[in-house]
Amino acid sequence: MSILDGLPKTEADWRRMIDIAAPIAQGLIDSLELSPKTQSVLKLMSEGMALADICGLTQEERDAMFIRGCRMIQAGDVTKGRDWMIVLHQLEPLDARVIYAIALTYQGEGNIALAAKLYVHFIALDAANPEGHLRLGECLLSAREYDGAIAHFAVAERLSRSSNTAAAAHAVRMHAHAIERRSAHRHAGQAAR
Repeated sequence: MSILDGLPKTEADWRRMIDIAAPIAQGLIDSLELSPKTQSVLKLMSEGMALADICGLTQEERDAMFIRGCRMIQAGDVTKGRDWMIVLHQLEPLDARVIYAIALTYQGEGNIALAAKLYVHFIALDAANPEGHLRLGECLLSAREYDGAIAHFAVAERLSRSSNTAAAAHAVRMHAHAIERRSAHRHAGQAAR
């Protein structure tokens, strides 16, 4: 049992989920009496346009919204800041930094399963960013999923080695800590037999 259970593991799994969900969503949309403008927006979104682009929000406006959400979170109003970020995520679902910020709030509150799933999404969008691997490794370590944690700390170390010495040092420490915890866990299991 993993905190990442429930996520599709292969492209075929993703396609199967989409094949199941698409007709259900379309049936729901068809059953609603939507205005022509709303139908037009939904059509554009189904073609891959982000709501932010449809509404004409510039990158600068989205950046300002992101900064505002970060400030709310940093000021301690985590729920309000997260809600703000969720709205921004709805406007631009592929903005990796927004997903990362939302994940951080859940991790900070101890909801590591949800945070871990969001970090997986973040990594899918920005696989070369070591921070996603570090945070996912921390979540897996908290869930005592040592092998996964070790793997992600190793990736974070490799990705940050030449560009971010602080992240690389943190990854090295966490990697060693995860190996130590896995070893202690195995010894405790063997002693209990």
